[in-house]
Amino acid sequence: MIKFFCLNCGKKLAVDDAAIDAVVSCTNCKELIVVPPHSVSQKDFLNSKARQIQVTAGEMELIQPHQDRTETGPLPARAALIPHLARLMMNRLVQALFAQRANLLDTQAEATQRMTALEERIAQAQASVQRRLAAYESRIAELEEQLIAKERENHQLRRVNFQLSRKAAEVEIPAAPGRVSLRDAGFLLHA
Repeated sequence: MIKFFCLNCGKKLAVDDAAIDAVVSCTNCKELIVVPPHSVSQKDFLNSKARQIQVTAGEMELIQPHQDRTETGPLPARAALIPHLARLMMNRLVQALFAQRANLLDTQAEATQRMTALEERIAQAQASVQRRLAAYESRIAELEEQLIAKERENHQLRRVNFQLSRKAAEVEIPAAPGRVSLRDAGFLLHA
């Protein structure tokens, strides 16, 4: 069983030996803490706390090499640095995610612009096709009117031709020399 203290609130914590170097959260303040490789006594913890207070108060302490300090000295510093390193890594991850998000948003904006341009081109092409179709329909209507007018004219010419040939049959007009009478020819003149 490894016993240690929360560096944030000072709560005494205990975990199994298998949890060495694992990151756990304090049951009191929820601060993330790396489990040290051995138990930390209250005396060592208070000494490290006193050092923290002195450093934050602006006091300087001359550290002299000592056998106990060389063995236990780096562990509290390491334990103190690990939450900061975890936050730094988390910040970098979040920054990378934000950069990827920004890249995706840029890509989406570019795709939206391309889709808008494509929709405008399609709308222009449809408008052009509609104009041409309207022009073709107008021309077809004009040609149909001209065709109907020609058919009426042909019908009137046939009627007049028929009436003339009928009159010519009733009244025997002597044929001019070198001319053939219509009655003798057996056909009607078509325009």
